[in-house]
Amino acid sequence: MLSRRIRGGALGLAALALTGCGAHVGGTAHPDEIDVRTLDVGPYSTAPLEQRYIYYPSMSSGLNLASMRLADQVVNGPEIDPTLKYGTGMAAFTNADSATMLAAVARPVLASNGMLFGVSASNADRQLDRNEPIPGDLGFTVVTVVQFSDEAAAAKAAAELDAADFGVAADVNQPLTLAKYPAAHAHWRPGVASMGSTLAHGNYVIDLMAGEKTPEADPLTALAEKVYDTELPLLDGLKPLSKEDALRLPDDPDDMLRQTLSPSAFGIPDPQTQARYELRGFLNQVGDQDYWSRLMKTAGVDRFSKSSEMASSSMLYRTRDTAAATQLAGVILDKSYPGPADAPAVLPNSKCGENPIQDNFEIKRFRCVVTYRQYVATVESDQLDDAHQRAAAQYGLLANSTW
Repeated sequence: MLSRRIRGGALGLAALALTGCGAHVGGTAHPDEIDVRTLDVGPYSTAPLEQRYIYYPSMSSGLNLASMRLADQVVNGPEIDPTLKYGTGMAAFTNADSATMLAAVARPVLASNGMLFGVSASNADRQLDRNEPIPGDLGFTVVTVVQFSDEAAAAKAAAELDAADFGVAADVNQPLTLAKYPAAHAHWRPGVASMGSTLAHGNYVIDLMAGEKTPEADPLTALAEKVYDTELPLLDGLKPLSKEDALRLPDDPDDMLRQTLSPSAFGIPDPQTQARYELRGFLNQVGDQDYWSRLMKTAGVDRFSKSSEMASSSMLYRTRDTAAATQLAGVILDKSYPGPADAPAVLPNSKCGENPIQDNFEIKRFRCVVTYRQYVATVESDQLDDAHQRAAAQYGLLANSTW
């Protein structure tokens, strides 16, 4: 049997630092815009992030930035197959111990071959409840992409990763061949509807675990080939990085994080708490990828950023134009925060909603959305008054960040 089981953590749905510098709101009102100096922003700062924090490159921050860059090129489920509609988790890692979507036997292989950074993203053909047992007929993929320092290290790691996983149950596992990718390593346990595979591609290694509805080799290998069909072209367009390259990566290349409300974030790049992504990277972090893909593409969203603290996230989306932003703001709360909640009356196109789930500390009770020109932002809190202040501060921050 394959050693890599899909755990609750891997299939758990992805949840989508200077202290705020007081309530002073700067800036000047433009024609047809409200005067942000009059807004009740509570304790939250409306100064762009670079006025409160200076980014100094470090190896850990550089590798975090590199992993975010890689996440934008790790394939989404619907790109592999239309049935794989649901994202079930994404994890970026910069050392072997934090590669938690891989089996324990895989991690020493990553370390011994000098991995630099990696990203795992998992998808399934149905949406699972948090505590639901994993069904035996689940269609799924867990795609992990790891970058190594050179092609030789990647090739060696790919072979060793497969061998380590195969060796856990060597008496029952059997090799598989992928007709389209003869260089790929692959194996399965006959009678079990899942398989593992690895493939070196330049400096990258793709590590794949895949499952189908029936325990037959042909559908499994066909699914593996679909993964490689879609992932390899993405990696072809992503130049590998050295450690020096990682140190030179810009921390906010699209000016997204400077405009995202960060109440107490230091601004240190982190894939989970202080990050910016392109559309694919965003979709790797949501549950219903089919739904969110349609929503984002309709609005022309091409950039996303988030700043999180204490399970509360501020999120910013860059849309095609002002009209698209207004349209997106009208529907962005419908799926996760459908309950009615009062919106801040003074903020144009603002809207708030209440989450129906009240017993999960990871989910805030209220979320509010505001727009400014082509940007849509959401903030959240367990207290509606606090959510309103965060929304006002986020609006003021956007207005103050136009220069």
